[in-house]
Amino acid sequence: MRKPIYIAAPLTTHEERLKQLGISKARQKELQVLVDQFKAEHPHLLNAPTNVIEPEKRRKRASAA
Repeated sequence: MRKPIYIAAPLTTHEERLKQLGISKARQKELQVLVDQFKAEHPHLLNAPTNVIEPEKRRKRASAA
């Protein structure tokens, strides 16, 4: 059995990620408008579980089809 891998690096903040990607303030505002529109149109997705595949339907190993 494989040993689990733990990543101990700190997560980057939202502001750090934007700076790394080189996104301007104007573009940030445009993107935020799109995100707000999407959230308004799809409120049911906000509380949806991230793991949508039922465990019995999930593959047991990578070689299984």
